[in-house]
Amino acid sequence: MDKRKYFESSRTEMLQFIDRPPVKVIEFGCGQGEFLKSLQTKYHCETWGVDMDDQSVKIARKNVDNVLHGDAYKKIEELPENYFDYIICNDFIEHLYSPELFFNTLRKNLTEDAVLICSLPNIRYWRQFLKYFFLKDWKYRDSGILDRTHMRFFTKKSMKRSIKEWGFEIEKVKGINPVKTPFFYFFNLLTLNFIGDMRCMQYGFRARVNKS
Repeated sequence: MDKRKYFESSRTEMLQFIDRPPVKVIEFGCGQGEFLKSLQTKYHCETWGVDMDDQSVKIARKNVDNVLHGDAYKKIEELPENYFDYIICNDFIEHLYSPELFFNTLRKNLTEDAVLICSLPNIRYWRQFLKYFFLKDWKYRDSGILDRTHMRFFTKKSMKRSIKEWGFEIEKVKGINPVKTPFFYFFNLLTLNFIGDMRCMQYGFRARVNKS
């Protein structure tokens, strides 16, 4: 995928994780604000976005109520407390050097029943796995799972564990755009679904703030 398409994407596949009408939504890594725009159109909610990309922020300000330009860790300090009932982190968390610090800092800005919607890349995606298993190579690229700006890598299992460690209770997990080739289904059947988690390049989540 062209790097610019990350910022332009509306991420309509993530709408399925919205389980109640949002009131005040913030998206980190909002790009041009297309996903927030779709939420605003459907639910008439208040939208906030945070992004570091200059060009994207200029466009996002036409689509989003409030846009903050800069480093997410620093911009959290400019947000109102006990305010947001939805946090959107699509293709964002893997770029953080410390997701734990990020969510711990953000906690004060969330309502007590706030919902996290996020997507994370799957390092065990079968095409990627075959490359490093058979070619013995781990080559960073400008986009995709081995995007050179990624600082964290996740499997489906580690995603679920990490989200709980960040202070959320998972409500829904679903693979995004699963592979449909007969080749994969055949080998998954042979392994009794042992490689089932390798079907999807990404997984989407809905998780609610852990009140304990």
